[in-house]
Amino acid sequence: MAQANPTCPVCEHGTLRPSTYVAEIGHGEQRLRVSDLECYECADCGADPVFPDQARRNHRRYQDARRRADGLLTGEEIACIREKLGLTQRQSAALFGGGTNAFSKYERGDVTQSVAMDRLMRMLDAHPDYLAELQAQAKRAPLDIPAKAAPAHS
Repeated sequence: MAQANPTCPVCEHGTLRPSTYVAEIGHGEQRLRVSDLECYECADCGADPVFPDQARRNHRRYQDARRRADGLLTGEEIACIREKLGLTQRQSAALFGGGTNAFSKYERGDVTQSVAMDRLMRMLDAHPDYLAELQAQAKRAPLDIPAKAAPAHS
């Protein structure tokens, strides 16, 4: 955790104050403008270091910008839908699949959800009454689907 008024790591005597900046990132063929990125600014030398806690929050902002560009829910939107449905992250992972920590990773921006997961979340947001059906489906045993026969060789 950063101290209240950290000393500049560059000049070693200036006091740092919280600041924000805007950056552009490439995403496919697009350039995305990401604002409210966090850093500190040194009053003496002008250095603008980013501390680890700020870097984590900035990473989330970058990921959310990419998600928005791709038409996907942001981490915060996923958390809101999950909470609206009354589910914990662990319950959501068990219900939707994706692994034990999947929803924690989606919400933190560590992993981007699939388009299918995004659509399912949006459907349940619009129709929360479908949650009971999804829960019933998740409790059923997997379908016993026979493997396709290999094509005969001539």
